[in-house]
Amino acid sequence: MMRYFIAIAAVILLVLLLMAPPASGIRLITLNKSDLGWTVTYSLNEPVTQLEFVRSPDNSRSERWQPLDSNTQIRLQNGSEVITSIDGQPFSEVSFVLDATYTPLPKDYAPFSPFSNGGMLVHTARFFACANDCSKAHHEWPMAITISTGDYLLIDGQQYLQTHEWLDRDSGRAIYVGTQPPETFSALVAVIDPVLPNSLQNELITELPMIMSYFTKQLGSLSQTPTLFASYSPYEGGFYGHQGGVLPHQVFMHWYGKGALDNLDEQNTLWFFAHEIAHLFQGVGLRYSSPEEAWIHEGAAELMAYLYADSKLKQNSALLQRAIEGAQLECTSTWPVSEEFVDVGRVNFRAHYTCGLVANAELHVQLKANGVEDGIYTLWAAYSQLVKDGEPADSETYFAAFKQLTGYASMSLRQLIDRPVSASLAP
Repeated sequence: MMRYFIAIAAVILLVLLLMAPPASGIRLITLNKSDLGWTVTYSLNEPVTQLEFVRSPDNSRSERWQPLDSNTQIRLQNGSEVITSIDGQPFSEVSFVLDATYTPLPKDYAPFSPFSNGGMLVHTARFFACANDCSKAHHEWPMAITISTGDYLLIDGQQYLQTHEWLDRDSGRAIYVGTQPPETFSALVAVIDPVLPNSLQNELITELPMIMSYFTKQLGSLSQTPTLFASYSPYEGGFYGHQGGVLPHQVFMHWYGKGALDNLDEQNTLWFFAHEIAHLFQGVGLRYSSPEEAWIHEGAAELMAYLYADSKLKQNSALLQRAIEGAQLECTSTWPVSEEFVDVGRVNFRAHYTCGLVANAELHVQLKANGVEDGIYTLWAAYSQLVKDGEPADSETYFAAFKQLTGYASMSLRQLIDRPVSASLAP
């Protein structure tokens, strides 16, 4: 009988091992903050000749990460940043001093978003790497953070002191390191930079719950209370702007450069808030999406944001109409008929926003014309259900959801883009 149970246990263990994702080859990625600054250390299971980063939107690590060992380098190889030893010898641990200032990255979130009072928001996926090389199968990384300052850690809504270890995955998460306590409001927990203008702080506190109420009505409630991080940092060279982002149960907004605060505009701010909150409600349709088909979730979020802003400001679709007209001109000027959209989007990521807005707006109008009163919101719910059921989060599934609702096949993405801007864009 004992042998029987041992045999069953062995089979179960084998199945679990086969089901487990391939190991990244990294024993631990450790972030450290001290009075001297930030470092990161990669501790490996065994010596390797290189580490490849999962995400390489550019080659800025080679400029902003300084190795503690003079024999270590970061270089670009086949479009990806890799860590190697200069003499080609294997290594089992490597450390870097990090430039923890704000820098915008193409098609990715900034690794560090400073707060004016010394706090810091860190995007963990910037540090994901794999022994030798990465594949799509790699999606888990053991991480730790230690701090020797008077700060606390806010990770997944929980506060920690000095150190914490966790298993990170997929697109990572935002972790806060600082002294400012989070505040709890009606629909979210927030850490808001005190240097932001009072008018903007008030909008964050009052408008975001209303936006969340709107999207809850359209797309259903969230599984848990999200955390908002809103921060500001100066920026050299006179440049300014803002960046928003969403990770599971987290939304973050960062303004950089003096001009970003001097040029605040009610309509743009409202749209910015609504776009990011829309992502928060997109759920699995966003979580498992491909960067090459970002037009689906980015275009849908653009449309949803303008629908909300039009409704809030009582503009009777005027904001959306103008936005679509401008987006269509920009999209068609950057997308030659002879090229595939995936190639255009790789070079010009903004095309996912402009072309995506036009395409989703046309789908919205066609759905409403076929009796699907809630248009894009019903489409997104149907699409998300297909993804939950195991279908890939791609355009084929998105168009399948449209056919499921209307009974006929959707136009192609190019055909949707080339349609005249509809005049029936009612919220």
